Amino acid sequence: MRKHIHYFLFVVLLCLFVGCYEGVLQHVIFYQEQHHLFLFSAEYFRQTILSEGWTEYLGNFLVQFFYYPGWGSLLLSGMIASLYLFVYKLFYWVTGRLDCMQISLIPSFYFFLKTMEPDYQLGELVVVWFVMLFLVTVTWLFASRLRNLTDRWPVWVMRPYVFWLITSVGIGSVGFISFWRFVDKYNMGEYRMIMADKAVKERKWDEVLEQTELYLNSGRNNQLMFYFRNLAWYHQGDLLHHLLDYSNKYGVKSLYFPWNGDSRESEYGHYIYEYLGYINEAHRWVFESMVVWGEVAPHLIDLAKYNILIDRPAVAQRFINVLKKSAFYGKQALELEQYLRERKVPGLYLALPNHVEGKPRFANILNIGPELYYLCEQSGNNNMAFEYLIADLLLSNQVVRLVQVLKDFPLYTQRLGHFPPILEEALYIYKLGVGEEKFQESGFSISSRVEDCFRRYYSLYQQKDYKTLYAEFGQSYWYYLHFLSPYGTKIITD
Repeated sequence: MRKHIHYFLFVVLLCLFVGCYEGVLQHVIFYQEQHHLFLFSAEYFRQTILSEGWTEYLGNFLVQFFYYPGWGSLLLSGMIASLYLFVYKLFYWVTGRLDCMQISLIPSFYFFLKTMEPDYQLGELVVVWFVMLFLVTVTWLFASRLRNLTDRWPVWVMRPYVFWLITSVGIGSVGFISFWRFVDKYNMGEYRMIMADKAVKERKWDEVLEQTELYLNSGRNNQLMFYFRNLAWYHQGDLLHHLLDYSNKYGVKSLYFPWNGDSRESEYGHYIYEYLGYINEAHRWVFESMVVWGEVAPHLIDLAKYNILIDRPAVAQRFINVLKKSAFYGKQALELEQYLRERKVPGLYLALPNHVEGKPRFANILNIGPELYYLCEQSGNNNMAFEYLIADLLLSNQVVRLVQVLKDFPLYTQRLGHFPPILEEALYIYKLGVGEEKFQESGFSISSRVEDCFRRYYSLYQQKDYKTLYAEFGQSYWYYLHFLSPYGTKIITD
């Protein structure tokens, strides 16, 4: 048993690492695969070697297998766990003794902890693995000569009870320190964000809501998670009912990302425009993200789809041809070529015509409000544009403008049916501001329930009973205006 304990520990490590990469670290496998793409071409080889070096090239070669998460987890775990065997064997062949303290575990746990960071460049691991394999091979060939150069350990060290005592202390020490570092380094918020992004890409809206809710319930506050959550609630048919479920201090930025050149934000901004059918804007966001992250599979697939919709077949084919050079995206490339022949993409649509006569129109990259209004003008069926426009006006304190928009698009307004509570609350604010007579001219009405709630709200506000106020009205539009809106407490009328 003493001579074969390293094989037992190797199996334990392998199972442990696979369990982690399939569970609490599954976001690492997904993130790595989405941000790297290995291509089988001489051009890719030359470009990667010259610009980023062998380390990046080898790392990308490894990451391509993460396309299948199960196999990717097993491969990565096998490489990290095998480092333990390599070091253990090196120690034995050089000294002629077993590694009782199990110091050989340290390299494996070191790289395991490093891979907890989704941005970690796996090329370093690949290089170390090949170097260790080379050293083990050379040492095995010259093991007998090396042993003659080293001193023998005292015989008493190899006595059974001493061996197991030293081994237990060694495994316990390395294991405890590694577990402590794992707990210290593990970022649950990062896990939630990456898994929410994965669910958005797969259009699993229930899972998006689950991940964002768990994140926000933990006391964290993040623009990306509000953005994902609002997308999910729209697709579940309840955006305006759940817009203020959590304390939203981002205002309209919880609906979209204004363009500010942030490399991290660049890979998320296209989602809303894709679902709105505003394909030219979605294309711009993805192309900008590709400049930052390179030609990875998500960018190539999205750009191919967008160029098919906006009738640029040659450009779409260019992106498809790149995908064909990868090991596992050949099927998607064939599907995209089929879409190209049919000139349509399932699940996507073009809200605006490709060619518009007259003066060119440029998109507002800092304020989505005008774009949403324009989309509503151009089509009577873009319900997402209308609901997001209402949400945008609510979150930006533009109650007067909100009433005008409701009157400008009566068909969209009728589709809302019974107004959500926050919309009625906003209308009541408008009524208080303009008076009963002018409010009647708008053609809208407010339920007695809303009026009674406001009297209760105002009473608590005057009493400065903020704890009760939050408990009863923390999700109301009135509370948002008074305490959360980043635009102050005043109604914006411009």
